[in-house]
Amino acid sequence: MKQVLEHRTGRVALALASGVLFYISFGLTPSWAAARCAPLPILLAVLYADRREAVRLAWLAAAIGVSSNATYYLTTTGPVATPIILALEAAAWAFVLLRARAVILASRSWLVVFAFPILLAAVDTLVSTLSPHGTWGSIAYTQMDSLPIVQVASLFGAPAIAFLLGLAPSALAVAVYRGTRIDRPRLAYGLPAATLVAALAWGSWRIGAADPTRTVDVGVAAIDRFTSARTSAARADSVWRGYDSAVTLLAQEGAKIVVLPEKISVLRDSEVAPREQALGALAARTGVSLVAGVQIDRVARNENVAWLFTPGGALAGEYLKRRMVPHLESDLTPGSADLVRTIDGLPFGVAICRDLIFADIGRRYGRLGVSALLVPAWDFYRDAWMASAVARLRGVESGYAVVRAGRESYLAVSDRYGRVLIRTRSTALPGTALVVPLPLEVARPTLYAETGDVFGWLSVLVAVLGLVATRRRRVTTGPSGDSAVLPEVAATAA
Repeated sequence: MKQVLEHRTGRVALALASGVLFYISFGLTPSWAAARCAPLPILLAVLYADRREAVRLAWLAAAIGVSSNATYYLTTTGPVATPIILALEAAAWAFVLLRARAVILASRSWLVVFAFPILLAAVDTLVSTLSPHGTWGSIAYTQMDSLPIVQVASLFGAPAIAFLLGLAPSALAVAVYRGTRIDRPRLAYGLPAATLVAALAWGSWRIGAADPTRTVDVGVAAIDRFTSARTSAARADSVWRGYDSAVTLLAQEGAKIVVLPEKISVLRDSEVAPREQALGALAARTGVSLVAGVQIDRVARNENVAWLFTPGGALAGEYLKRRMVPHLESDLTPGSADLVRTIDGLPFGVAICRDLIFADIGRRYGRLGVSALLVPAWDFYRDAWMASAVARLRGVESGYAVVRAGRESYLAVSDRYGRVLIRTRSTALPGTALVVPLPLEVARPTLYAETGDVFGWLSVLVAVLGLVATRRRRVTTGPSGDSAVLPEVAATAA
């Protein structure tokens, strides 16, 4: 291995290998195994390269990785924003890799093994807070098909998953580079291993300890058709008749709650009352609690709305989408209120699609103690897996099941541990309709719902303190010819 690392060709090959693994990891249907392996080759490459080469290698791996979503961003954000987003994502990864390299080269303290995972958690926290796209793109979502590791999000959120993902590659890279020439090697390599084993064991125990108190049959239905003022009356009527048939079928199969997609139709002011009455009558006729999404173009403002009807046909609540898609929904006025109603003796919340990209909205529903979140949605088809994974992670973080009806996406239902109960593609007329028993536990907020991103912000604090310390303290020259801080400063940075 060291013979490969000591030659530039070998280091470039490792950077390319990481780039390919990152490409697989950052895609809209990622591989959890690739995400765990991806950082190791590039970490090794930059540790054995001089500073200038390390910068080039880090950017090479990062650029290849983030390019996996180039065409998706072109579709969703346009040609102007796409290169900016990709450049920022690549810069974030290059920064993490190069800062971790600087700390590892600077010190033999056993704490350096934590530099890379702490930086990962810190950047994940900052991006989710500052980005107009919230947590979208977080490396945490790559692990949604490996549920034991995901359970740590119920304690500390997505940044904790990012931390765990960085821990093994960091420890292995330091082991190859330093070997036993490090302070307290047993701690340096044993503590990361013990942390990962503990996280996996606790996550497995948490899933295994699930104890549902009751089961509610829930239905989801979607037709891949959006109706607007430009849609012919006959076509619009066929779509609404399709939903009428789907809800009726689901009720006959035992569904007590049915969720339909976001923006089934655009309604003018004069069309709102008749459509509301028709949906209320459908709920009353079938005896289900019904959630349906529409867009209302009012005189003063346009709104993206989810209506919740009781089994008696009354409108129990109206929820306004809070987080709009930039550019595509710039004409819509966002809402600001939660919607929680008791259905069959249990508290249920309502959110719409993109709202769940933002962890703070998920936490609010966790603190309100909902048993499940009912989510009308409309995606871009190719992002179906990722969009449903985002919603699943909000449920794990804050302790509730998620019932998501996505048009041009998945119809997906998951429990509070992120386990997928159903996940099926939506289709064109006559559409797709499914019912599934949803196990529910006594509603209780998780630690993360109560405390928020404490772990993430602690990671930011440690990373910032380390960065400040490295700039203020006297520097010496390390064995590789790079600028290196004194050992005690490096330990602080880690």
